Amino acid sequence: MSKAKKEEKAKARVEHPTCCCPFCLSSRMMEEAKEQYSGFFTHLRNARMEVLRAFRTLIDERISSLEKQKKKKVTKVKVE
Repeated sequence: MSKAKKEEKAKARVEHPTCCCPFCLSSRMMEEAKEQYSGFFTHLRNARMEVLRAFRTLIDERISSLEKQKKKKVTKVKVE
């Protein structure tokens, strides 16, 4: 990435230069590391998608079981 693009990204990023809280510091470090360790961040993104797909599978199975319960027909019993 060219130096001009890096500077442009840095300007666009909202930063709190006076903030030294752990969240701000780690956030800045992660942003800086994205270019250097792009493969690592690609794997993290893919892992996040897989976790969401796993939850989607659980939700789909639960919806299916609820739909099956709904399909069960009630039979009338004649009481004397």
